[in-house]
Amino acid sequence: MKLTSPLAVVVATIAFSTTAVAQTLPFLTTQTPLTLFSTNDGEFNQIFQLTEDQTTDWELKTKDSFTVIHLGPDHPPIIKTVYDTVPCAIAGTPTMAMSSDGRYALVANHGFRLGKMVKLQLPDGPQTNADLTPKMLKQQKMTAQLVNMLSLIDLSTPEYRVVDRVLFDDRPMHVLSHPDGQRFITGGDKYFYVHQIENGKLVELSRNPHPHGLNVFWIHPKGHRLIATQGDPGHNATVQWYSIEGNRIGHLSEVKVAPGVPTKLTGASFILRISLDGTKALICQRSLGNGIDLSDILVADLTQTPPVINAVVKQVSDGSESFAFHPNGKMAVATALNRDHNCIAVLDIASNPPRLLYTLDAKGMSQGIEFTPEGDKLFVGSPIAGRIEVFDVVGDFQLRKNPKFLNVGFGHNSLTIGSRYFPK
Repeated sequence: MKLTSPLAVVVATIAFSTTAVAQTLPFLTTQTPLTLFSTNDGEFNQIFQLTEDQTTDWELKTKDSFTVIHLGPDHPPIIKTVYDTVPCAIAGTPTMAMSSDGRYALVANHGFRLGKMVKLQLPDGPQTNADLTPKMLKQQKMTAQLVNMLSLIDLSTPEYRVVDRVLFDDRPMHVLSHPDGQRFITGGDKYFYVHQIENGKLVELSRNPHPHGLNVFWIHPKGHRLIATQGDPGHNATVQWYSIEGNRIGHLSEVKVAPGVPTKLTGASFILRISLDGTKALICQRSLGNGIDLSDILVADLTQTPPVINAVVKQVSDGSESFAFHPNGKMAVATALNRDHNCIAVLDIASNPPRLLYTLDAKGMSQGIEFTPEGDKLFVGSPIAGRIEVFDVVGDFQLRKNPKFLNVGFGHNSLTIGSRYFPK
């Protein structure tokens, strides 16, 4: 007979009671205090309101914004959207960065435009780096859409104040936190940049040249490597493997599709993410919908030297945008890019090779996607719906859509999850 200690009984009782209370509350809760940070690109929202015969619709009216959502175990979601202070373009991995304590958020913006976005009539005023003055950089309002910029937001201030801005000579697609919790890496089309925050300012530690073009990337959980999809979106793409040694980022090798694997990279292969254990990366074969066929998800084995794409999940959806990995190490979820009949795709990554299990309905053009640290909830953002949908996790592979959702600014284009900041 197995004996249970009194302490174990008490701990189990408290855990069960906390879960039971959360299930009975009339609002969304999380097991621990968390912050969701959503950036929202007004340009993206605007292009879905356009008609070819009404030229006035091409005038950009929707403002860029970011939304901060505080979640916890015992209170309703606390949500605030701030407009016109931080530009944020949708092209790139739909994830930005937060500091490890949750105090700061970092947002990258670039001047690269694709498709109908190039037709938009932007408002009068500054639009590019050359149009900005040092005085403009210090003002809270920042309406320039085509700047190559990294913005630093202090989430401890009531108004979520922008406390620093850095301009780049190339086009930064997004920014990620390094696993050490101290540094931040931004990927441009000419350089990888490494920054840290000192007294509310961004301090550049290094810039590291590369010759492979526009890039989106993900950092290995050990912090010693990163993988990037690079090239000219729509025309060509390669996957590249880099080392991180101190503040230096150096190229190691190209990650190629192994002979006999029935898939290929395309010019629209442009977003990827590394699993939590660092053994594999999932790569979107097409980060654009085409309404013609279904695209694959490529799987790179990062345990090999050099890494190689040696597996594929066939015909997942009409374009994929991003991935989230569940803490159990078995389930991953991919977002898709349909408008009216969109989905998220649930993958079994513990099987060899990984396989598609099922798809679930989701609002159009899914972008950011994140699990809670405990793995009990999944958040999925939609730019068209202007919301973050919530899915409850049941067992190892089951997701159930929660009828509650979180409103964000229109044009959601990235989702970052982190600790909630509490002043000391």
